[in-house]
Parts: sequence; structure tokens; C-alpha cells
Amino acid sequence: MRKTAILTGASRGIGRTIARRLAADEFAVVVNYAGYAANADKVVNEITSAGGHALAIQADVTNPEDVKQLFEKTINAFGQIEVFVNNAGIMRLSPIAKGDVEGFDKVIATNLRGTFLVLSQAVQCGGFAQEARIART
Repeated sequence: MRKTAILTGASRGIGRTIARRLAADEFAVVVNYAGYAANADKVVNEITSAGGHALAIQADVTNPEDVKQLFEKTINAFGQIEVFVNNAGIMRLSPIAKGDVEGFDKVIATNLRGTFLVLSQAVQCGGFAQEARIART
């Protein structure tokens, strides 16, 4: 039976590389993305063209309902989840003197809240230890 992995923020950069590697290691890969469907579809096409299994699922990791749907759709498509990688993250660069609180809040929401919500949902779905550890890329 093929193992399944969810990767948040997998539509480009490091996430894309991790997705392709897991697919090469015979995982079915869920390519999570927040807003760039074309990039996610490209990663899925790269994986499936090489004989792998992949599915793109849109979910904003800062939204609890989106995260819940990400896990539910993955389980519906592949049966269970063995691996998840919290790769979603942003880094908005702005001088502190500008006082861009909105930009700062978005970074915190994605990088911290998103990680917490994904970990929480993974534990709720079962199959993961209550002591789930964070693996950040």
C-alpha cells in the first residue's frame, strides 16, 4: 500500500522539491497551496508524468476550516496520512520604522498559527503521536 504525505506550501520552492522527492520515494503526495493553483498543478503534473500519484488541494493554513478540509480531502482521496510537512511560510520584508503591523500579523498567522492548526488537525485525524514534533523546512 502506498503511503501518503501532505505538504503545506508545496506549490513552489522548497515545498516543490520535497514533493518531488517524496513522490520519487513512492509516496502519494498532496500538494497544498494557498493561492497559486497553476503552480500546484505544475507540481502535480511533474509527479504524475514521472509515474507518481499526486493531488493539489487549496487550503489556507491560517483558516481552521480550510485545514480540516485539507485533511478530509486527503483521507477521501488516499485513505490515510502517514506524513505531513509544515512547509507553508512567508517572509514579508519591511523596515520596522514603517510600522507595517498588518504585514507582520500575516507572517505570524501563516508561520505560527498555520503550523499550530496543521499539527492540531493531524493529531485529531489520528495515526500521529500526541507528541507530534514540528519539522520546519
